[in-house]
Amino acid sequence: MSSICKSFLIATLLLALTGAAGCNWFGGSVGPQDEAFDTPAQVLANEAESMYREGQYQESADLFQALKDRFPYSRFALLADLRVGDAYYKSQRYEEATLAYEDFIRLHPKNDAVPYAIYQMGMVYYDQMLTPDRDPSNARKAMEAFQRLMKQYPGSEWAVRAQPRTQEAIRRLAAHDMVVGKYYFNTKHYRAAMGRFKRVLTVYPDVGLYNEAMNYLRQAQEQWSKLPKREREGEAIDRRDLSAPVPGVETPDVLMGDDRPL
Repeated sequence: MSSICKSFLIATLLLALTGAAGCNWFGGSVGPQDEAFDTPAQVLANEAESMYREGQYQESADLFQALKDRFPYSRFALLADLRVGDAYYKSQRYEEATLAYEDFIRLHPKNDAVPYAIYQMGMVYYDQMLTPDRDPSNARKAMEAFQRLMKQYPGSEWAVRAQPRTQEAIRRLAAHDMVVGKYYFNTKHYRAAMGRFKRVLTVYPDVGLYNEAMNYLRQAQEQWSKLPKREREGEAIDRRDLSAPVPGVETPDVLMGDDRPL
């Protein structure tokens, strides 16, 4: 992560992010001649960073949080505002990591580290993405975070890194719609199935599922057209059968049918 250092070498930080090439958080190593002048905030910051580098992420997160709470006006507080999110993320305390990154962005909206914080927020959700037959919420949130980054900071290296991850999140969302659409098709809820397949075609046309979705859409339309008029009208009106969870598929938006925007 040596490239992080380039983003953070600004006067307001008074220090730099760590990197694989040895970039030091505190603007240089502390030599024996400086030890007498260490402040409690610096001691705590050094200890938190040492634990982070040793892989003791939970302990590091707690120490960085203590640094934020006990020394909110020290020159290390800004560093702790961001680094605590990294420690939470590494220790898989995802909700706390998200809150930490959101706080950093809110408190320091002009800081050069904001693109990194947005990227990390996306990674929090990206690492929690599930298979297409399960709840797609994290894939959607990852996509939204990465798209926000690419829109607001298109020239940043973090936007470049986000691009393939954005595509993977989009593919996961499209695959989820295909799974649910096939379930509706197989259970003869053709109108609901058509809504899913249409969304794959219009919202996710470039993820490699276009031909499959088109084929299923045509079949669903054909089967729906063969239903007696009363059944077609009933399917369009009565959606109580769609209110129950789809067996084997986690779909918080299962009520979509063909009513939500495609």
